Amino acid sequence: MAKVHARNMIDAAKLLAYDYFKDLLDSEKAYDYQFINLQFTNVIVIGSFTYKIPAISEISKNEIIGEFLNSLSKEESHFFQINWNEETIHYYVYSDGNVAKRALDKEIQILILQLLSDYETWAGYLDENGDHIMDLKKPSPGPHFSTNMLLGNRIGYPNPLQTTPKSVIDRFGGGSFRAHAATQVLATRWDMLQEENGFPANRQFYLVEDGKQIFYSANVTDQNIKSAKCRHSQNYTEIEYYTECGLKITRRIFILPQYEGLPVATEVQRITIKNQSDQVRKLRLVMTGMLGSPVPQAFMEDVVYSTIIMEAGVIQNENGDFLAYVPHYYPEPCQKDIRFMSGMFYEKGNKYCPEEIGTHYGEFIGNGNLHYPQGLKKLSNKLNTKGPGFIALGKEFEINSGEEVIADQYTGLISQFGDKVSYDIIYNQIQALHNKFSDKDVLETAFQEQMDWYRRYKSYLRIDSDNKLLNEYVNNNLPFQVLYQTFVSRSFDLTQKGYREIGFREIQDIYASMYYFIAMGKEQLVKELLAEWIEKVLEAGYCYHNFFWVGKEAGKWSDDGLWLIQAVYRYVQFTKDIKFLNELHLIPETGGKKRSVYDTLKAIIHYSSKISIGQHGLPLIDYADWNDCLKVDSDYLLGKDKENLTGPIDHYSESVMNAFLLKIAMLYMKELASQVNDQEYESELEKSINDLSNSLQLHGWKEDFYARVLFNRYGNEITYLGAKNDGFSNDENIDGTYFINSFSWSIISEEATESQIEIMVDRIERYLKKPFGFALMSPTDLSKISKVTATGEYFPGDRENGGIFKHASMMAAFAMIKAAKEVTNPELAERLRNMAYWMVDKVFPYHTLNDPYALCGNPRWCTQYINSNTGEHIGPTLSGTSTWLTLTLFEMLGIEYRGNKLLLNPMLAEEVEVMKFSIKYLDSHYSFSIHKPKGLYRIKDCKYTLIMDQQVLENNTVDLINDGKQHTIEMKFE
Repeated sequence: MAKVHARNMIDAAKLLAYDYFKDLLDSEKAYDYQFINLQFTNVIVIGSFTYKIPAISEISKNEIIGEFLNSLSKEESHFFQINWNEETIHYYVYSDGNVAKRALDKEIQILILQLLSDYETWAGYLDENGDHIMDLKKPSPGPHFSTNMLLGNRIGYPNPLQTTPKSVIDRFGGGSFRAHAATQVLATRWDMLQEENGFPANRQFYLVEDGKQIFYSANVTDQNIKSAKCRHSQNYTEIEYYTECGLKITRRIFILPQYEGLPVATEVQRITIKNQSDQVRKLRLVMTGMLGSPVPQAFMEDVVYSTIIMEAGVIQNENGDFLAYVPHYYPEPCQKDIRFMSGMFYEKGNKYCPEEIGTHYGEFIGNGNLHYPQGLKKLSNKLNTKGPGFIALGKEFEINSGEEVIADQYTGLISQFGDKVSYDIIYNQIQALHNKFSDKDVLETAFQEQMDWYRRYKSYLRIDSDNKLLNEYVNNNLPFQVLYQTFVSRSFDLTQKGYREIGFREIQDIYASMYYFIAMGKEQLVKELLAEWIEKVLEAGYCYHNFFWVGKEAGKWSDDGLWLIQAVYRYVQFTKDIKFLNELHLIPETGGKKRSVYDTLKAIIHYSSKISIGQHGLPLIDYADWNDCLKVDSDYLLGKDKENLTGPIDHYSESVMNAFLLKIAMLYMKELASQVNDQEYESELEKSINDLSNSLQLHGWKEDFYARVLFNRYGNEITYLGAKNDGFSNDENIDGTYFINSFSWSIISEEATESQIEIMVDRIERYLKKPFGFALMSPTDLSKISKVTATGEYFPGDRENGGIFKHASMMAAFAMIKAAKEVTNPELAERLRNMAYWMVDKVFPYHTLNDPYALCGNPRWCTQYINSNTGEHIGPTLSGTSTWLTLTLFEMLGIEYRGNKLLLNPMLAEEVEVMKFSIKYLDSHYSFSIHKPKGLYRIKDCKYTLIMDQQVLENNTVDLINDGKQHTIEMKFE
């Protein structure tokens, strides 16, 4: 008996192909390989190509080619060698150790060449704005590759962090839509399919003519579809179809900005149909969707319950015209968030409402399916007495040759954020929506408002390098991902479709986005966002790990609060708003008590340095620290368990990474204490920093690397994890395990000495540097201390079990650039700089287009992981990667703020001789130009001149003045 697993077969077909056809295959080219039998003894091979593509799967979709391939003998192997220059295919067969050339029908050759000739366009391309344009008739490389995310705008309204609406869109316009927190407006789909975020009917529509369906927006295989293209841009998606019958159909999907008196969340799809035929067309359009349930938890236990507590309902105006479909839920708690769908049709200068409705999914589908529903021809106008909240809205219209009609689909949510919503509020907001958009041109104005707002946001930083793709990415897509994550955290993307809250440590996104906000005058917004985290710190100094409206899992993870101190420090350093530290905020679970921001930060440091510490004086790891899969203490203590304790606490494990986080928190807090003239606390911190540093040097450094964890429960048998001789290596060639975060944060916290850095860099190059990036850790087996760590959860090379966790890789790149500026040894500085630039280049998402079907990922968004064995970029698309990539770019460009002063301290790549960029400082613009010869040039030990507005500056400090003018700064290294 043989048991075959997928990971053992990843390259099996390729290896077999090279065994059989080795003299015919070009190792510099790519081929597609597929087993032809289930004994895995024979293969089909086709190529060559520039990169890997699913060629066999694609040509098999053709009936003629599919039948031909199925006719091939499974007792032989088959190689179709394409000669692109001659436009011919040579056919070879392997059998019993011999390769023979056989004739291949010319028609088969022509058909295969036609199907594959444009393969380099299948994955689409990025335009000058960073938009991803793709052909919907071609295969998508992976679930995350062809997705987009949208964000509303509730800045200036209460609780923007938690109430800003957001959407996920696939290339066919599918996906789902959320309002506040995790409140689904368009239903998501909780299953294992990564490719489907939302219910498949969401945002789709049909066209019917003469009683026949001629178009369905999610089906481009229909013979009537001549072409179909999708454009994913920052904060909107457009899809365009041309039909064989002479119609041009375009869709634009975006989220409305908040308007006073309108629903708190409204997503709109504008459908424009232009008649390019010479005939008058009489068409029926039917748009569909599935509204989310207010009790999604019932899906896991009692689906019937979630359907019988609701009934269909509509809102009508005084004339009886349909305004919106609004499902009615009987339980009063379900009446706090009111979902709706409406349609507005514009024909021959007039606005119309839908004429028919269907509210029963089964009735609509009949014995068909969503591609060809039987109930499409005539909607019943029946209001169903049970859920789910399926909706189909229809309207018939006539369109002359050369004319166009517009159909707008509005989906949204009306909420008081906790209180029951009255009928009057529902009616008034729906009517206000119709009134505002009674003229079709008003929606175009709303769209431009959204676009203009983002243009102002992204204008904070613009780079102008010799790399066009880099410019397009950094100037367009990167800031949008950070913006999206600032409001959504990690809670909602294509695969994050369940219930995940905002994580406390995800305040890191504000580290980057605050500069963009403040540059456009949104300083108050940044304070509002920070306050959401400040008010999740309990009195003793530990924090809620997750939160939406209320917090949960208090004091379970040990790193949470330490990230807040970095955020507040960055804000104060950039704005010099010292008064913010005195602002009062509520303390959770105290009945309304308040304390200042400053005292909140002091409480975090006290908890992390005096209470929740182990026998070496380092913070306890608790349930886990930043690495959620490093669960080494099954009997961990919660924050509440420690409130009456004083450290050190025996028995429990200590996190060396958290010790570094604590040190940088204390360093920053010491600066803040100095700025508020708190000399007593400043002195206290000075001593605490020295004590912590001594402990890290004595106990954390383990000959060739900083440890990751110190153990205090196994005696002398097991004392630490991470570094030489720890006893946890899962590779017989490596004597120990190594964790990239120990390296990164030892540098960021200014703890590692230069000699330690040099030793660690050597270990990283030996054990952590993979072809695709820095692995989170070297091969490790933690089974002797715990069964619930990453090494027990994931296959080797995936996620936290040795995967390339890009978030951590960017922290490492940031640390390397920082160290490259500071170390005295130029050779070490070069190594650090070169490794950082190498890693950053691996993370840039646009590289996925170089090998899209192998790398997958998304060409516009950073995904979270790279499998260190295969190089595949794996989701979710939301992580700290984009944030720390942004911070690393700031560090490379040399952007560091001290209030209204910028310290220009660049670290450019070896081959770069000129780098230009601009930053926006409130109403003023500063254009920088840095010049250097090839090689290592840095402020520390190189001569340079710095000229601002034709005036030579004495050092690398640039005074920032908000005078509304354009300023030019030129730095030249000699």
